[in-house]
Amino acid sequence: MKRLIIPFLIVFSPIFCRSQFANNVEANKEFAENQFKPVLKSVSVLLNQYDQKFVHIDVAVNDTNTYISGSVQYKLLAKSNIDTVYFEFAPGFIIDSTQINSQNTTYYYSNDTIFVFAQSSISTGTQFWIQVWYHGISATSGAYRGIINTYDSNYQKYITWTLSESFHLKNWLPCKQDLTDRLDSAWIFITVDSSLKAGSNGKLSQITQMGNGKVRYEWKEHHPIVYYLLSLAVGDYIEHNVYAHPAGYSDSIIIQNYFYNNPQFITDNALKIAQMAPLVELYSEKFGLYPWADEKFGHVMCPVGGGMEHQTMTSLGYLDTWLVAHELTHQWFGDHITCANWQDIWINEGFASYGEYIYAQDMVSQVNADENMAYCHKRARSEPNGSVYVPFADVWNEGRIFNGNLSYKKGSAIIHMLRYLSNNDSLFFVALKQMQTQFADSVITGEDVKNIFENINGKSFDEFFDQYYYGEGFPFYILIWQQDSTITGFDNLKIQLVQWGSSANNQLFTTPLQIKISFAENPDSVIVIQPSQNVQIFNVDVNNNKVSGLTFDPQNWILDSLLYIFHISQEVAQIKPDDFFISLNPNPATENLYFRYSGPDDFNGSIKFLDLSGREILLYPLDSKEKIIPLNGIKPGMYLAEIRGNHINLVRKMVMVK
Repeated sequence: MKRLIIPFLIVFSPIFCRSQFANNVEANKEFAENQFKPVLKSVSVLLNQYDQKFVHIDVAVNDTNTYISGSVQYKLLAKSNIDTVYFEFAPGFIIDSTQINSQNTTYYYSNDTIFVFAQSSISTGTQFWIQVWYHGISATSGAYRGIINTYDSNYQKYITWTLSESFHLKNWLPCKQDLTDRLDSAWIFITVDSSLKAGSNGKLSQITQMGNGKVRYEWKEHHPIVYYLLSLAVGDYIEHNVYAHPAGYSDSIIIQNYFYNNPQFITDNALKIAQMAPLVELYSEKFGLYPWADEKFGHVMCPVGGGMEHQTMTSLGYLDTWLVAHELTHQWFGDHITCANWQDIWINEGFASYGEYIYAQDMVSQVNADENMAYCHKRARSEPNGSVYVPFADVWNEGRIFNGNLSYKKGSAIIHMLRYLSNNDSLFFVALKQMQTQFADSVITGEDVKNIFENINGKSFDEFFDQYYYGEGFPFYILIWQQDSTITGFDNLKIQLVQWGSSANNQLFTTPLQIKISFAENPDSVIVIQPSQNVQIFNVDVNNNKVSGLTFDPQNWILDSLLYIFHISQEVAQIKPDDFFISLNPNPATENLYFRYSGPDDFNGSIKFLDLSGREILLYPLDSKEKIIPLNGIKPGMYLAEIRGNHINLVRKMVMVK
């Protein structure tokens, strides 16, 4: 996959420039602009001039608004000679000062960008420090964007918290937003009123008394972390901890929770809190040991409509076990391994959604798990022209990236089908663990996932990914079966499978299909057929037994839409969907012809009348399932009616009479 380069809009008037070694604002402004001009056309190049190694965030925050003040310090590695360091930073803040290697520097801050100019060039291969002091309120933060302050009406608490996925770390922190440039470690120091608590990533190393009624929570994340997972949450919390004991792990894992400081909260959520440790233990068994067992897992409550999988400490809007399961799965899929670009967001959201299925299957019931997957199928079918893979044109569209029907629910359905195609649960979970070990603390693409499943299963998954992951939509199926009786018993079973795609761009699906055969006097039997054509006949030896019925995909493994199962007594012919869905009446016709389409989708096409020499007589649009077609001016005789639209390409003979 191609690496995404973020486009930036540059505005040519600096919002504010200041340095401690240039007291004259106008002189400093002129200096900054002169320094800025040579790099104006090479912003994307500047992004790739350095690697991020470490970040130390040291800020003061309150629980009443989104005002933030303090500094961010990065340790960077120069990949080429550098004289200008570029960060993204949303407008609205005031830059107090900047430094590189403890030397005061000049900067240029405008729109979403900040350029910091080194006093002398930094050589390739050199590690260096850069620090930015700032304060203010982001001009572009908003609902679920950047730094947010919201109120929980149930427990009467204001909370200030951050949500940076996918492009919004810049709304509270100068930063480089690049999925492939993971920080090696991070310190997040948060100064708050002593009546409050502050939650963040990693391990709480200490709480320092700052005087004047202030305390500083010092969180240290010693493991690599992706930029958008850096977080903070500040509010009136109580700490409530539980412990998980994964099999084979000699120590316990702390689940450190910052709940609303209201005694009713724990009473209301006692049963859900009790399920946290078993979930950590379950997923450690299925995916591999929790990646940050030496630090913590935990939750911090925020007034949000769902949750956000911040590394080691999920931000949660409410304690629902389904939500906890989803966000906890993200610690493996999304945090420990991360999509290499937003086109492959399925790796984050599809696997997290499938974590809900695994939770239901292992901790609730198989019936509940089946209901979960049926719901995923229903949601996926509501997007008949959608693909799980995000088109490049939509990589900046967060509504498309986080489309619940596609990235989440259809993504979960695809993983369920990978489990089916693995045909062995051991192999399936070996593949999930292999993803964790092979791509630990790194990024991964859909192609990488495919390759892992191919290597472990020893077979190709190319067609499956082309059809279900990159391809649009899902298949419609019609199943027709026939069995003749003979003097000595019953013939072989003949099954005709008719299929087409919900999207005109994806018309053939070749995933093997299970069919359960029910017999009149013998136990049921499950067979597998392998589609390779849109209309295909399969002959099945049933050992002279009478078939009483068929069940298509009895365990609902496949994302599809079965329209009909027909039992016919005559010889199975090459039946097409058109024969089921299109009616033209009356025939012979007089003044009007009545068109009716009974297929599963809306109809959009046309009907063309041709005489027997091929000359076009009439062309009429068809834009609904039912249409009255006036035949005024058509002379009596025989004609061909050619219908085109959707998957239909049908020609029928029509007779016109007076």
